[in-house]
Amino acid sequence: MIARTASTARCAAVWTIATAAAALAARLLVSVLSEAGGALTAPEPPFDRLLLLVCAGAALVAVAWLWLVTSIVVVEALRGLPRPVPGVPGPLRRLVLTACGVAVLAGLAGPAHASTAEDHRDHTPQTAAVVIAGLPLPDRAVAPKRPAVEVVEVAPGDTLWAIAQRELGPTADDAAITARWHEIYELNRAVIGADPDLIRPAQRLRLPTG
Repeated sequence: MIARTASTARCAAVWTIATAAAALAARLLVSVLSEAGGALTAPEPPFDRLLLLVCAGAALVAVAWLWLVTSIVVVEALRGLPRPVPGVPGPLRRLVLTACGVAVLAGLAGPAHASTAEDHRDHTPQTAAVVIAGLPLPDRAVAPKRPAVEVVEVAPGDTLWAIAQRELGPTADDAAITARWHEIYELNRAVIGADPDLIRPAQRLRLPTG
């Protein structure tokens, strides 16, 4: 975490020094590359020149990367960002932040929180929720869910048999349909009346669950 925001002047000084150093190193490395690259035109380039060319190229890439990382951390220090930028090495980040005058405390991965009574109150519900979430299902103190009640509206010409047949599907046999329409009638006796064969259009009948 960043304990306090750095001053703009100090951050600007760090970035200016880093930029000047990177520019100087890049200029030297480019001259080395130019000199070593001339040896490539020879029929058999010397091995030491080839090695120097590869090393100078790698060093130039490293200088550019260091300058870019320094610039990112300087911007982070100016904005007071609480979290490190992904891809920036921790030791290098701490070094640049210290140079910017930022006090870097342990726990760089996240922001700090003051340990106050209010903070504990804010986190208690979440902690309890996490504990409950970790319990096996039989141990959780939760209210049982009420099954949803399905309602069907009687259409003209409908019968309890037809309603039961539609509900069970085309594969249901006569015995299953008979048992089902009797269940529907028992559940809706107050709506239908004494005669299960007499149901009227627009009546709303509850279907047994389970």
